[in-house]
Amino acid sequence: MPDLGRLLRVSIVTTGLCLLALVGVQAIAAAASPDATALATVAPSAGSSESAATASPAPLDTVPPVVFTPPPSGAPDTNTCATCHAAIDNKNHDIADQWLASVHGQNGIGCAACHGGDPTSDQVTVAMDPARGFKGVPSRSQTVALCGTCHSDVERMRQYQIPTDQYAKYRTSVHGEKLLNANDTRVAICTDCHGVHDVKKASDPTAKVYPLNVPALCASCHANADYMAPYDIPTDQYAIYQTSVHGVQLLQKADLRAPTCASCHGSHDAQPPTSATVVNVCGKCHTATQALYEQSRHAALEVGPKCWTCHGTHDVALPDESRFFHLDAAGKPMAPKLDCTICHDPKDRSLVLQATQFENDTDRRCDTCHHNDSIIYSQAQGIYNALSKASTAFDDAAARIKEAAGVGMIVSDADVQLTEAKTDLIRARAAVHTTKLTAVANLSDQAVAAATEARQFAEGRLSESLFRREAMVVILLLIVVNVFALLLLRRRLDHTYQRQG
Repeated sequence: MPDLGRLLRVSIVTTGLCLLALVGVQAIAAAASPDATALATVAPSAGSSESAATASPAPLDTVPPVVFTPPPSGAPDTNTCATCHAAIDNKNHDIADQWLASVHGQNGIGCAACHGGDPTSDQVTVAMDPARGFKGVPSRSQTVALCGTCHSDVERMRQYQIPTDQYAKYRTSVHGEKLLNANDTRVAICTDCHGVHDVKKASDPTAKVYPLNVPALCASCHANADYMAPYDIPTDQYAIYQTSVHGVQLLQKADLRAPTCASCHGSHDAQPPTSATVVNVCGKCHTATQALYEQSRHAALEVGPKCWTCHGTHDVALPDESRFFHLDAAGKPMAPKLDCTICHDPKDRSLVLQATQFENDTDRRCDTCHHNDSIIYSQAQGIYNALSKASTAFDDAAARIKEAAGVGMIVSDADVQLTEAKTDLIRARAAVHTTKLTAVANLSDQAVAAATEARQFAEGRLSESLFRREAMVVILLLIVVNVFALLLLRRRLDHTYQRQG
C-alpha cells in the first residue's frame, strides 16, 4: 500500500505540473504578443484604404411623383399656363407636373419666362397673344440664347450662387461652334442635358447631369453610331470607359471623386483635350503626379510623351510593372516589332505624338519608343527592376502576414510596417514620371526595407505559433501518460481491495 500511495501522489503532482506548464506557455506567448486592443489603434491593415463617403442615389422608381395642384378657389393665379395645360390631356398634365417639381417651378420661374405671353389671363387668345410677347416653343438655336438670357445675368443669378459664364463657355465649345457658326441643330444644347420642363439641380441624384449619370447622358448621343455618323467620331468611348479604372470607380463603386466625361472634356465648354493641354487636364486630379512629370525629360521636350502616351484616354488602366516592356508568354521582356509611324510622321519623319497614335494598349510601352540597344532603354530597365524587386518584397510580406493571421496570431505590428512599405512603393511608382532612375531606386529600396521588416515580424509570429503548438503537444502527451498511469493505479487498487475482501 505505501507504494500505491506514493504512486498516486506522484501522478497527481505530475498532472498538476503539466497543467501549470500549459498555462505558463500561454502566459509567456501572451506577454510576448502586443495587446490586440492597443495595436488596433496603431495603424489600419495594409490593404485598407479610405472609403469614398458617397452614397448611391435613390432609384428613380422610389422618387414619389409630384402632382400638380391648381391654386385654391378665390386665390390669385399668376400662372394660368400651368393651370390650363394641366387640364388639357395627360401629356400636358405631365408637363405641368414636371415644371412644378423643377428647380424653376420651385423658385417661381413661370412658363412665360421662356414662352412669353400673359400668364395672368385665363383667356387663350390673350395669354398666347404675340402682342403680349408670346413666343411659343423656341427653336434649338433660340433655346441656348434664351437660357443664356437669365443665366448670364449676374444680378439675377447671384442669389442662387450659380456661375454666369455658361453661355460664353458654350459658344467656345465644339457643340456651340457647330450650332452657332454652322447651324448644326443636331449638337447638344442646354435642354438635352438639363431637361426641358423638368430641370433639376445638378446635386439631385435623379438629374441627368448628376455625376453618376453623366457618362450615360453623353453616351445617349456619342454611343449612337447612326447619330454620330456625320461627325466621324468613334462611338465606343462609353463602353471602353465602363471598363477603365475611372469608370469602375464611378459607375460600380459610386465614387464621386472619379472623373466623368465632363471632368476631362468640360461641360458647357466641351472640347477634346489637345496634346498641349492634356497634362493640365489630368493634373486637376493628379496634382502630385503632374509635378513629378514636369521634372522629367519628357516634359522638357517640345513634342514629347504625354499622359495618354502611357495611360491611354478612355481606357485608362491601373499601372503596374508589366506595362514597361513588351513581354513574351513567359512574362520576359522581348523586342517588339516596331512601326516607326507610331511616333513619327511618315512623310518628314518628325516626332508627332497624338492620342490617336496610342489607341492600341500594347503600344503604350517604354520600348515602343526606346529600342533595346539604347542607353534610355537601360535606364528604363533599371527602373523596372527596382520596382519589381519592391513589388515582390511587398507581396511576399503580405503573404506571410496573412499566413500568421490565419493561425490566430496578432500581426498588427507587421501591418504597420507593411503599410509603410506600401506607401513607399506607391511613391516609387509615382516617381517613374520623373524618368529618374535614382529617385525610383531610392524609394524602392525604402519599400524593400519596410517590407522585409514586416515579413520578419510575421515570421516571428509564425515561429511563436509553432513553439506554442509543439509545447502543447508535449504537455498533452504528458497528461495522457499520467491519465494512463492513474488508470493503471486504479486497476491495481481495485485488485488489491478484491483480494483483501
